[in-house]
Amino acid sequence: MNKFHIFIVIVLLFVFAVFGYYIYSYNQDFQQDLAEHQSNIQSAKNKQASIDKQFEQTQQQKEKSLEQQEISQKLKDEDGDGLTYEQEVRLGTNDNERDTDGDGIDDNEDKHPAGGGQTYTITVYWTHRGLPHSTQFGIAEDKYWHYKSQPRSSCCDDWAKFVTPDDPTIQTIAQDVADASISTGDTNKARIAINFVESMVYEYDIDYISQLEWPKYPIETIIDQRGDCEDTSFLMASILEALDYDTIILIYSDHAAVGVWCDSCSGTYYNYDGKKYFFLETTGYADNWEIGKIWGKYGTESPRII
Repeated sequence: MNKFHIFIVIVLLFVFAVFGYYIYSYNQDFQQDLAEHQSNIQSAKNKQASIDKQFEQTQQQKEKSLEQQEISQKLKDEDGDGLTYEQEVRLGTNDNERDTDGDGIDDNEDKHPAGGGQTYTITVYWTHRGLPHSTQFGIAEDKYWHYKSQPRSSCCDDWAKFVTPDDPTIQTIAQDVADASISTGDTNKARIAINFVESMVYEYDIDYISQLEWPKYPIETIIDQRGDCEDTSFLMASILEALDYDTIILIYSDHAAVGVWCDSCSGTYYNYDGKKYFFLETTGYADNWEIGKIWGKYGTESPRII
């Protein structure tokens, strides 16, 4: 082999070496770029996964917050009437009004809280000084059943609650008594109120509700137009207090009556809180009783005062 051939072989070997190195370097760079690319892709995937997870957590927190807000909204009682927002929605009442239908009864105690129910039209006929009088008014069914559904207790610790001078019906009766005072010229409104109350029919509790003792609110007595001695006493005290009289309830061994504070009266009275409260009977016949006129054994008894 001559020198030329050897030279050619050396050149070819060199060329192949250079080409091989280039191929090797290129492959190394390619593998490095590919690894970096795959690393970037994985990094992007990891970043996206982190974003997705954070988004999912945020959404879950929002959903939980909304759920809690919804529960909180349902359980809210803005007007403090004892009914939740959810209950008010079902009943058709206003969560910002304790008494949606304006009948004087809180929604949670109202038989028809969104309105409705019948109105009892009551006319009470009574006489004063032998002259006939009548008092007419409407009482919402809900009002009657509100009072009728209230718990009762035996005598007598909480019986003061049965005196309700602020009730609108009692106020109407008081106004009628005041009008009768003007029309008859009788300035003793208490005497006129006596005649109204004594128009109620006397009925024992045992006959009314098969209970030995069952105190009634004045509205019940008026609608029933009957009651026993404590019922008419509660009614009388309510009317008198609506007329700005100061009263107490007198509880005897088997009877009840009213005590009326009076500076100019005479007859039987009881000292209470430094004042003289005169006995007033609330059962019997019109024009039959006067303030201070007591009867029977009750003149010698010491009543319980409430």
